[in-house]
Amino acid sequence: MIGLDRIMKIPGVVAVGQFDLEGKIIRKVGHIPDKAREQIAKLNAEQTKSLIAEAQILGQLTDLDWTPMVGWMLWGGKYILLVVHNNCLIIEAKHANLNQLMVDLLG
Repeated sequence: MIGLDRIMKIPGVVAVGQFDLEGKIIRKVGHIPDKAREQIAKLNAEQTKSLIAEAQILGQLTDLDWTPMVGWMLWGGKYILLVVHNNCLIIEAKHANLNQLMVDLLG
């Protein structure tokens, strides 16, 4: 994965950060207030834990390989919240190049 500072230079990226599964911020870049960022990290950690469990259940139900869970996305209004591993991006949807972001995040 490329560095957070470089991700911030990608068109449409508003903020990016890294969090742990306890919801603590590891690193942050962008203009989101710290109090909001802390809550987002906690929400992301909880959602990620839930989706890890869902991926395991999907594997049992479908006999398809859903694990390890790599990430998830919420697209609402004008923005996308994209979580890949422990990285969280807030992206302005109309400027997003999701294909390129995924290459950068997973490459």
